Amino acid sequence: LLLHQCPNPHSCTVLAGGMHSCAWRGPGCSHALQRWPGSVGPSLPLRSQLIRCRVKPGSGDRESLIKNGRLVLPQAPELGPGPVQQPPPVVASAGSSASLVSSQQDPLQTARVLWKRLLIDLSSLPRAIALMAATFGFSALGTFIPQNKAFEYYLENYPEAGSKVLGFLTYNWIFLLDLDHIYSSWYFYFTLLWLAASLAACTSTRQWPAVRVAQRWRFLATPDGVVRQGQKDGMAEVLPNARLRDVAQQLSSKGYQVFVKEPSMYAFKGLAGRIGPIGVHAAMLLILAGTSYSGFGGSKGTVMIPEGEGFTVGDVLHKVSPVASLPGAVDKVLRVNKFKIDYRPDGSVAQFYSDLSLLDPSQAPALSDQPMAASTDEQPSGKELLRKTISVNDPFRYGGLTMYQTDWSLSSVQVRVLGPALGSTADTTATPAPSTSHSDTTAGSDPSSLSQGPSSSSPSSAARSGPTGDVLSLPMASLEGKPGIAGRLWGSYLPVAAPNQQELEAGKAPRGISILARDPQSVIFYDTKGIFVGVRRPGSGKPIEVEGIRLIAEGITGATGLEIKSDPGVPLVYAGFGALMVTTLVSYLSHSQVWALQQGPYVYVAGRSNRAKLGFSKEMGQVLNAVPENGPAPTGTANGR
Repeated sequence: LLLHQCPNPHSCTVLAGGMHSCAWRGPGCSHALQRWPGSVGPSLPLRSQLIRCRVKPGSGDRESLIKNGRLVLPQAPELGPGPVQQPPPVVASAGSSASLVSSQQDPLQTARVLWKRLLIDLSSLPRAIALMAATFGFSALGTFIPQNKAFEYYLENYPEAGSKVLGFLTYNWIFLLDLDHIYSSWYFYFTLLWLAASLAACTSTRQWPAVRVAQRWRFLATPDGVVRQGQKDGMAEVLPNARLRDVAQQLSSKGYQVFVKEPSMYAFKGLAGRIGPIGVHAAMLLILAGTSYSGFGGSKGTVMIPEGEGFTVGDVLHKVSPVASLPGAVDKVLRVNKFKIDYRPDGSVAQFYSDLSLLDPSQAPALSDQPMAASTDEQPSGKELLRKTISVNDPFRYGGLTMYQTDWSLSSVQVRVLGPALGSTADTTATPAPSTSHSDTTAGSDPSSLSQGPSSSSPSSAARSGPTGDVLSLPMASLEGKPGIAGRLWGSYLPVAAPNQQELEAGKAPRGISILARDPQSVIFYDTKGIFVGVRRPGSGKPIEVEGIRLIAEGITGATGLEIKSDPGVPLVYAGFGALMVTTLVSYLSHSQVWALQQGPYVYVAGRSNRAKLGFSKEMGQVLNAVPENGPAPTGTANGR
């Protein structure tokens, strides 16, 4: 913004005589002294003022002057013919963007100007809205695309060939744009940082100055000054035969803070409505800080652990960043006492339950170096610090750790062999497909029974003898995603005969019985040729004959899928959202101001409110109507009313 284009810009000044008259002069300027006729009246003496303006050389356009940011200077000489004296040097006020300063600017002053410009640019409302929209967009994309999955997951679900998600989204795009971990990507945190800077700049340059102005007690000394306060979106009245203290008393009864300095009065209420927006910004900054703290200072891990087994927490946790720290409970042991699934009448899963115990191994025999015990004979032990039955949306919390119920699986199936006995062949060659870590489930139990301890259906060994035959515990493997398999399915294999020499040389598997299950409620049997034989419910005790062997499905052991997290920023996020709700409501409170001035028998009253203007007008009507009238009205009329 240039005041004028002159050979010596610092010698240029502007002379203004009110809001609608302007003249300017300066050595080397392309214009002579000008003055718009009829603009200056006797009540508006011509004074030298610095006016923020945009002037083109050779332009005398009236609209080229922006009449704000004025600085009153000493009285200018009377305009008329003859030479014009050069006015004294002028320096603009700090609030004016068109500053006239010396040619040798102070570097510190330059830095301050640049800093203020940066704050004004950061506090742009459209930019803040765009940043919030970008944050919401990234969050929605992170919800749509599963996060932190294995490479094989994206390779299978977002292939390059065939049908593509949204017609273009493939695993190459996902890894190129870090869409598999959006919430820890550089651009997500850069957006959060930019948004935080915008909120802080808006608070310091707009909200806080508005509060400071609202806190000032402004006593007005002239009737015109009082009336002007209510001319724009307010009210102004003149009360004849009234007293200032009666007006103050009525306002005080309406909850106003009243300040009287005879003959003036100032009152306000609802200052919290001005502070509310600052609280909203502070709450949002607290949320952003908590999110960033969790993103850089947390740790997480997942595990699938069978019923009756346990693991050391530190074995499955990993830091999310180099600056993160692990919680103090990493040396503790978590044991799955029992796992069960509740079903709806139609057979669908209603809820998962896991009875968990957190143990301190330092006060008991140490756990094996392996994170999971090989069998229930090696159950983890130690002093029980906390025990809880968790479910979806009801996690286990201890020492900064949170453990969520997220998944389940089938770990093993227990089958009793009634006869003829399988002999050494079954005992030595029953090596079904290796199991993946899954969740433990026993059908028919209720949540209250989970506190009873480890499931009795979990075998103590791969095979145990009973009065009516041997009980074999056969590991189950997930077949989900295999060719011809739809949905979740687990399978196991019971060899019935050792392969002969010819089969061994050919690499053929031994003949055996296939056992399949989709959930802990039923077990499906197939013979050695893959022909369906029948279905049995675990624990029913009803035998089934396959390949001349009588079998009873004793039970299915499930595994619970746990997600373990350490989120140190969660308290900050919760506190931020709580503060955001409160301060949002507070910001809707109306900030109302009232001025009054006593002059003789008249009281000039004006007021305005930033919200609920209709309600404010009604309230002021009630206040003024309640002011008592003192004596007869004087002769004449009120000044302007």
